[in-house]
Amino acid sequence: MPSPNTQAEKRTAVAGYDVDQSRTLLLRFDGWSQRIGDQLNPILIKETRQALKSRQFAITFFSILAAAFAWTVVGSLSRMPQIYNTPSAPNLLIGYYALLAIPMLLVVPLAAYRSLEVEIDDGTLELLSISNLNPWQIVLGKLASSLLQIILYFIVLLPCMAYAYTLRGVDLTTIFLMITGLLSSGVLLTIIAIFLAPLTLSRGGRTLTLLLTVLILIASVSIISIAMTSLIFDGNPLREGELFFIVTSCLVTGSSMGHLLLTATAARLTPESENRSTSLRHSVLTLSSCLMFVTALAILTIDEGWIRTTILPLELTLNVIMISVWTLWTIVGSMLVAESPNLTPRMRRDLPGSMIGRSLTTWMTPGPITGLIFVSMNVLVLLIWFKYGLNWLAVRSLSVDEYTSVSKMLDSTYDLSSTFAAYLIVTLILVKWLFVFIRRKQNPRIEVGAAALIAITLLMALIPYAVGLYLNEFRPYRYTNWQLTNWVWTLYSIYDGNPPAATTLMIKSLAWIGVLATVILNPKVTRPRKTAVPQRVKQELSAASPAEGNTTTFPIDQP
Repeated sequence: MPSPNTQAEKRTAVAGYDVDQSRTLLLRFDGWSQRIGDQLNPILIKETRQALKSRQFAITFFSILAAAFAWTVVGSLSRMPQIYNTPSAPNLLIGYYALLAIPMLLVVPLAAYRSLEVEIDDGTLELLSISNLNPWQIVLGKLASSLLQIILYFIVLLPCMAYAYTLRGVDLTTIFLMITGLLSSGVLLTIIAIFLAPLTLSRGGRTLTLLLTVLILIASVSIISIAMTSLIFDGNPLREGELFFIVTSCLVTGSSMGHLLLTATAARLTPESENRSTSLRHSVLTLSSCLMFVTALAILTIDEGWIRTTILPLELTLNVIMISVWTLWTIVGSMLVAESPNLTPRMRRDLPGSMIGRSLTTWMTPGPITGLIFVSMNVLVLLIWFKYGLNWLAVRSLSVDEYTSVSKMLDSTYDLSSTFAAYLIVTLILVKWLFVFIRRKQNPRIEVGAAALIAITLLMALIPYAVGLYLNEFRPYRYTNWQLTNWVWTLYSIYDGNPPAATTLMIKSLAWIGVLATVILNPKVTRPRKTAVPQRVKQELSAASPAEGNTTTFPIDQP
């Protein structure tokens, strides 16, 4: 039998082992937490501290608390004694919605806009740009601080909504749709405000962007309030398939649109010597893919009633989606073809060097030629999807009668889309060559490309129409092939059911011949243009980001 001293020594040794092991685990966890904390966004910490300590947040937060309490008391007493036996939830819920919508849809986006605008006015944004923080950290820090305020406002009124639900008159679906709509709308409006803040650096331009932000917020609040009021008092008028389609499509397109706006904001804060274009092209490609997914979802979730319903007709849905797609590529294309063809050494370091890389990813690199080819390739993919992809889905998911109605709709929509795409490519080629002459003496911003596209499209439509009026002594006349460049009249003729076959064939041929000629006349685009990274830059990068295996060690106190 072991002696008491021996047993005590064993217990001490085991206890010491347990203490050392637990201490080691805690120190490892502490080291991991410290490394994660160092990687957290310092802008988020700064903005959160400033926001939560600001007078604006304190006044808004406590005003919502007082207003929610007052509305609960007043609303409940005003419904007495009917509150015990009649549904009273809509009357209270509309007040809670108003209390939640004002800070989430107005106060928080304006505060985010003002926060980034103050950084520009005070010059601190320039100091942040030369620090170790990248533009994405600055933008996400502003957004995360606003999201934290939105969550706090939402938490305040969540118990009030639960109280309103107990009074009967609304279902959980209505409350869920209201909450989801408010949260998603608040986040998207905040992103729009952040996007508009650095859009221009002049004082007069910032005044205009502020007015534009206020107008967008007020218009959005009005539209959302009308929809929410109808939802609360009248209930959900949509079918199950329509509701699923609307919620899914809004979340998918809203998130991709928000990512595009954040990417554009980060690119605006990025120095001109760095690559701004590639990330924007990736984001635009994602948004376009999401819109293609929404068109497929519309085909897969429809039924016979949806085709003829007055709430959400399928033809209107597809037309709105396709108009959004072509508007997106029109705006983006006008800016891509207006980019500078000169690449800085910093941009050349990131260019693809292998043959496969140049073949697949050259069109994502900056430059007007690559921008034109990038837009043309995406336009071709969209046309193939509208012509064959949607028909393939319709054949496999619809009945014979439904497919007959949908196929006619898809064919007419494709004729409009293909003709508009041809005019778009021709116009982008003209804008590209216009900027070749402009850049000989000036270096305009890419936003000027949108203005140039508008001017060219107006001239393309007005000049042939004015000449036709003059030749016909200013009397009405019919459409002829001389109106080749008049895209307005051509598209209207297709929509009216009288497509000018010869004219559309000519404009489509000109578009793709122009793209092919652009590729042939610029063979240097696909040649190796990558430059090696200097040794000094490699040393700076390695010093800024140490190897992953280099972990920090912490001394362990001896017992």
